[in-house]
Amino acid sequence: MTQRALERISRELPVATSSAELYRLYRKGYRHNQPIRSSHNVEIPISAWMRELLRNALHREPTTNIVEKAIRIVVENRAINAAEYPDAREALEELHGDYRIGVISNVSSQDVALEILRRVKFDRYVNDLVTSALTGIRKPDPGIFLYALSRMKVRPAQAVHVGDHPRNDVEGANLVGIRTVLIDRKGSQVSAEGVRSSTKVHSLAILPGLLSHIFA
Repeated sequence: MTQRALERISRELPVATSSAELYRLYRKGYRHNQPIRSSHNVEIPISAWMRELLRNALHREPTTNIVEKAIRIVVENRAINAAEYPDAREALEELHGDYRIGVISNVSSQDVALEILRRVKFDRYVNDLVTSALTGIRKPDPGIFLYALSRMKVRPAQAVHVGDHPRNDVEGANLVGIRTVLIDRKGSQVSAEGVRSSTKVHSLAILPGLLSHIFA
């Protein structure tokens, strides 16, 4: 997916640059930026790393037009293969009339997250989308969960966070007092040291019944 995007970007550049060279520069930038993002729970937005990538490829400051065009290509390519889990649509269809649904996502582009929701036609179920690109904060930092709560105008006790990553989805939500549901579709006993969810499920199909019980 990334390589396809870089192939398209290489054809748009004013200086001949191979897609292989762009990919090398992308991987170099990723190795530098990812430890910062994961260790400090901060986001480096797509506009920053794309400008850095193009600066290194062109050996000069890229124009805003080229940066924006490259970002559009990345957004399209990252969303094009979006696929839904079989249990997701039925659960969302049942839940959205009774609950307000928000999405919290670690992603360097708000537009990528929006486009993925549109591609799988989940946007109709989602009341709000909070991303690390929007806030500058990545899960599991509690800040992104607190921001989402303020956007949804609910207290922690009125919310349940559902996700499949023990650290990113459970740890931060736990810190602000949000009940958590960990999805473990493969029954892998996935866990992280010191992290415990309120509930663990193997399918979203049981989520409507579970929430009815929680909020009874």
